[in-house]
Amino acid sequence: MVPYHSFVGNSDAPHLGVIMHGVLGAGHNLRSFAKRLTEARPDYRFALMDLRYHGKSLGAPPPHRLDSCVDDLLEWAMHHQVAPQAVIGHSLGGKVALRYAHRHESSQGLAHFPAPFASALRQVWTLDSDPGAQEPGENHEVQKVMAALRAAQGPFPSRADAIAALVAQGRSTGLANWLATSLDKGPQGFTWRLELEPIAELLQDYFSLDEWPWLETLPDEGQIRYDLLVAENSDRWSGSMKERAGALTHSPRIRVHLLPDSGHWVHVDNPDGLLAIVSSQLL
Repeated sequence: MVPYHSFVGNSDAPHLGVIMHGVLGAGHNLRSFAKRLTEARPDYRFALMDLRYHGKSLGAPPPHRLDSCVDDLLEWAMHHQVAPQAVIGHSLGGKVALRYAHRHESSQGLAHFPAPFASALRQVWTLDSDPGAQEPGENHEVQKVMAALRAAQGPFPSRADAIAALVAQGRSTGLANWLATSLDKGPQGFTWRLELEPIAELLQDYFSLDEWPWLETLPDEGQIRYDLLVAENSDRWSGSMKERAGALTHSPRIRVHLLPDSGHWVHVDNPDGLLAIVSSQLL
C-alpha cells in the first residue's frame, strides 16, 4: 500500500524527511511542527505520512503489523522515487521509525530496492516513544480512547455531536476535539476516518515488540544515527525505562534528549523546546 502524504517545505530542498504521527492521529497533526522545522532548516523538506488505518490511508490489507507500516513507507519511497534521509516518529510512529531503521541495518527485505533507497537513511528520531514491550491494561489511556470510539461510532448529525458523545464516554473536551479532526462528512453525517479493528491489532503489535535488545547491541559502526527524545513529564515511561534510555548513550550512534516541561504530546506541550532540539541536531 502507498500511504497518503502531504509535503511541507521547498520542493528544491536537498534533503527529505518523513514525519509519522501516533495512534489515532494523522499527518496533519504535526503540520505546524513540520512547517516551523523547515523554516529553521530550509535544507529539509518533510512528508507528513498518514499511517495505515489512519487519515486518508484506509483500506490497507492485512497483516496489521508495524512491519506492514514499514513496507508501506518503502512502497511510498519507490512509488515517488524519493529516498528519505531522516525519519521522525511520535509515539507509535516512533516505533515504526525504529522498525524501518532495523530493516535497513539488517538489510533484510531491502535487497530488491535500488541502492539509493537502501542507503539514503542517516537519522531516526523517536519522539516520546518507549522502544520496549508493554502490557497495557484496560485503564491505559489509549485503551480507554479505543473503547470510547467503539461506543461512539456514529454517524453523527454534526461534529459537535461526535465530540459530545466522546465526552459522555469520559474523555476530556480537549481530547474529543483532537479526535474530531479525524471525522469525515458524508451523506449519512459525520463518521470516523479511522479503522478501529485493524488499529487495535496494530496496537497489539506495537505493545508486544521490544526494540531494547537491538538498540543495546547496536554496532558502533554504521551510517544511521538514533535520536531518542524523552518528555520530562511523560506518562509513557517508567523511571527505570528513562534510565535504560540514558544508558544507550554509550553508543556513539545514539543520543538521548530530555524535553523539559512536556508530557507525551511534545509538539503541543513544548513546541519551542522540541523545535530547538530537533532543528539543532538534525543531520
